[in-house]
Parts: sequence; structure tokens; C-alpha cells
Amino acid sequence: MKLLGIGGTAVLALSAICSAQQGYFPAPSAPAGNPVTQAKALLGMALFWEEQMSSSNTVACGTCHVFSTGGVAPHATQNVNPGPDGQFGTADDVRGSVGVPASDSSGRYTGSASFGIRPQVTTRKAPSVINAAYQPTLFYDGRATNGSFADPVSNIVILTGDVALENLIKGPPVNEVEMGHVGRSWPEVAAKIAQARPLALASNLPPRLSAFVGTASTYNELFVAAFGANASATPANIIMAIATYLRTLVSDQTPYDRYLAGQGTLTAAELNGLQLFSNQQGTAAACMQCHGDLQTMSHSFGPSPMFLTPYGGQNAPNSHNVGVRPVAEDTGVGGITQAPVDMGRFRAPGLRNTALHGEWFHNGAMATLDDVVAFYDRGGDFHQNQATEIQPRGLSATQRGDIVKFLQTLTDSRVATEQMPFDRPRLGSEAGLAPQRFGTGSVGTGGRAPEAVALEPFSIDTGRSTLAVRNVRPNTMAFMMWDTDAVAQGYSFGG
Repeated sequence: MKLLGIGGTAVLALSAICSAQQGYFPAPSAPAGNPVTQAKALLGMALFWEEQMSSSNTVACGTCHVFSTGGVAPHATQNVNPGPDGQFGTADDVRGSVGVPASDSSGRYTGSASFGIRPQVTTRKAPSVINAAYQPTLFYDGRATNGSFADPVSNIVILTGDVALENLIKGPPVNEVEMGHVGRSWPEVAAKIAQARPLALASNLPPRLSAFVGTASTYNELFVAAFGANASATPANIIMAIATYLRTLVSDQTPYDRYLAGQGTLTAAELNGLQLFSNQQGTAAACMQCHGDLQTMSHSFGPSPMFLTPYGGQNAPNSHNVGVRPVAEDTGVGGITQAPVDMGRFRAPGLRNTALHGEWFHNGAMATLDDVVAFYDRGGDFHQNQATEIQPRGLSATQRGDIVKFLQTLTDSRVATEQMPFDRPRLGSEAGLAPQRFGTGSVGTGGRAPEAVALEPFSIDTGRSTLAVRNVRPNTMAFMMWDTDAVAQGYSFGG
């Protein structure tokens, strides 16, 4: 591979990286005002894995989109949202994605009703970003779309065309559950990033990313490399760089793709599963009818939902109420359109790498692919406003197992093992940069023991960190003591 020098940094030649990415799909489209360049993609890569993008320095975009789990959040027992009833351990609980503690602009934890001063969890599990560049609508409710992208500060349209990715990225950094404090704005995000030392909290940077970051002391140096002289970390440039990186996350080198191209074979069970997936069973629509990303034509047009199932008299967007939970718990697309026919509808996700996910559906309700197939075999669980194409299928245990075997052929080994273009740095949260708690508090007059909460890394790069204590009475006097030596059993102070 050839190294090209750009703005004092080094990047891999575009032709080399593209040859590593592309297999059977055409390259995804990009708006004319945000063409894909290698420097911009590497800047977007750095920003995507940058925990300093969040208010608490604990969450990067990549925190909820880990490649080894198929581009979704890794399974974790603490990633539970109590759902609409606000009670943990009930049927409406959601397996969401971990976010930040509720806080104000000063970094003080303000607490939330469900999570207190602990990290919050989203009300939907984050969909995969892999192959997202081919989708005309993003988020489960389809609220990020192609068409036009407006600068998040001026609200002036600056891009048109295939801009669903740009519209997707606008949300999370300023969302007070996902990455931001209450009332966070894009100018605040940009100001913080502009002066941050790139990936100061990360480690094990892939060679191509390490070469690009080089010795840059602030992100502004990298924006010059990616966007040209006098460029800086503006909100629009941050968003366009991350979108460019996401357009390089193309997964098309699966056993199924090799089979489609006539360059590989599937077992008899996998072929039977493909046939069952592709054909209508009784009154139920073929699975392939909603998951058009698996059609043979994907090698010509990319894994977009080309073949859409009519629903409520409409062919688009490719969203359906399959009957996962009662409509009132999450209105899905209906929450955006306010149309009764849309209530409970969610966008059909792409299925490549689905076997890596560990949890399925927008609420993470299914724990195995076998559970998913059994769900569709019985025609879903809740039928209010349910899509008419979701019907019982009457499959045998062998048939269900064969469908699972077929779904397992959709895994790209580069994704599973995080090889280029799915290589990535190690996050600070994965490396245990947050302070480690030890010792226990003594039970006080309220009957509860105080508990220290230390989530944020202590680093000269981040400017500040917050320590908190839970299980204490309001307005209680507090002390903070520092010691150069850790006392593993804790230290008694005033009883």
C-alpha cells in the first residue's frame, strides 16, 4: 500500500482501501457537496470512535455500534430501560444502548427518574450502521431521510440528495440520553472537539488511523488535512466527516454473497433455509419481501430495500408493525407521521451480520435467532394494527433450524474479526480508564450505604471529571480526600 502525505499526516491511498472494502456491491452514493475522500473518511473514523464527543467523555458513536457484534451495541445486562411503565423487571422493559448520566452543562449529575445518577439507557436498541449508506431512511422510525441536509446551526440547506447519513448523525451528540447534557448544542460539541487531542482516551489505534492522526495536538489540524486550508471543526464538517466514514463500512463479503456471485456454495440445509426465506408460506409474505437487501439484485444496486411490501396502501417506507409489543408502548413511524396506519411500524433492518447481534428487534426482546424465527412462525405476538403480511407459517422445527442456518451465512468475517474496513481503536471505557471503586460505605441513619459513582476518566486531556455519591440524604455535608496510596479495604472517616 502506498502512503500519501496530507497536511502533515499520512493516509493510505484511496485505491488501496477501496479495494479492501468493495467486493460485490457498488459503492454507496454520496451527496455532491460531501464526496468521499480518504482523509475525510479517516477523520470521520477518528470522530466516530472519539469518546470526547460526549459530554461525559464516556460514550463514542462506536460505543453503541461495535463491529464484532454486527454494528450494534454489545449485549450487557445493565443496558436495560424500564419501558413505558417506568418499572424494571416487567414485560415492557427494553434492551437498549448505554448512554450518559443525566447532567447539566457544568458536568453536575442531575439524576433521572429511572436511572438516578447512573448512565441512562435508550428506549430502543441502536440499529447497525454497517451498510447504512445504502438505506434511504434511517433510525427505526425512519426520521432521518434522503432529500436535504441543513446545517445544524444556521438551519440553511447545504447538501441535497443521499443525505440520510448526515441527518442521522445530527441527533446523538446533542441527545441528553445518548451523548449530551441537558440542552447541549452543536456549537458546544464543535468547540470541545476543536481543541481536543485526537483519540486521547483511546488505545491500539489501527495503523491507518494512527498514521493519519500522527502527532496532531488538536482536531483542527486534522480538519485542515481533510477539508483543506482554513477548515476547522465546525458542526457541519464534523457531521460530513462521520458520514463519509460510514459510507466506507460496506459489508458484502459473506458466504451468501459469494454464493450469489457463483463463487461459493451453500449446504443443503442453508439452501433450504434460503428457499423458505424467499418463498411465501401459506398466507404469510416471504421474508425476502421485506428484507429486500438480500435480493439477488443487491449486487447490482446495493443492499437497499428495493422490493417493498405494500402496507396500508403504501409501498414506502419499508416499515412494518410485526407485532413485537403493543402499539401504545412505542408508536414507531407513527410517532413521526402521526398517521394511524403508521402506529407501531418500524423500519425493516438489513440482515447482513445479523447472527452477530446477540439481541434482536428494536427493543432487544429476542435473545437468539431461533427465537426470532419462532416469533415469525407464530405470526407475531401482538396484533393491533399488525401488518397483514405477518401470519402464522406452520414451519417444522427442521425448517426453522434451516432458516437460522441460512441467516448465519450472512456474516462477513471482516466484521466478526474487526478487520479493515472494520478495524477500530480500543475505547477508553473498554480499557477501564474510569476510576476503580473499592471498599464500601457504612449504612447510615437512612438505612442505606453511600456508594461512590466514578464513571468518567481522570485525564488532563478532558478538562474535568465528575465524582458523585448515591444513597445519601439531600444537603448532607460531604468530604473529598485524596491519597497517593489506594487502601483496598477502604478508610474509616468519622464512622
